[in-house]
Amino acid sequence: MAAHIPFDLRSDADILSAFGMRAGEAGRGFDTMTQSRVYADGLVRSRGRFAHTRALYAAFIEAGSVFMIENLDESREGQNRPAKLAFVDAEPEPDVAANPLMMVWTERTLLEALTDERAIQDFFADLLDELAAADSDAGESEER
Repeated sequence: MAAHIPFDLRSDADILSAFGMRAGEAGRGFDTMTQSRVYADGLVRSRGRFAHTRALYAAFIEAGSVFMIENLDESREGQNRPAKLAFVDAEPEPDVAANPLMMVWTERTLLEALTDERAIQDFFADLLDELAAADSDAGESEER
């Protein structure tokens, strides 16, 4: 079994080949409407993550603590379910930070997450605007 090569280290041809695609519009394997739907889904999902993170930030600021621990465990096992958010001033123990079902937030990490999501929204919105402009230009050409 070959080792996985991260996609950011692969050539364009290798990336396309990994998904059964070829260079050029004919080799894409999908139409512009499908591409637009994927971008629209990405934009809407990013807005949801942004809203969630903004709500976390508001709770964090209101609590005035140094750390906020978000419990991502949605299981309903047992009667004692821990709090969804916990606010603490002392740095959480390493086992808390290492737990994949716990997210330890600080003001800086929350602001970074908001910045990242805003960049993702801008990216998808720009792509959708680009496709809409190309579609509009193509429609005008056909009318002439």
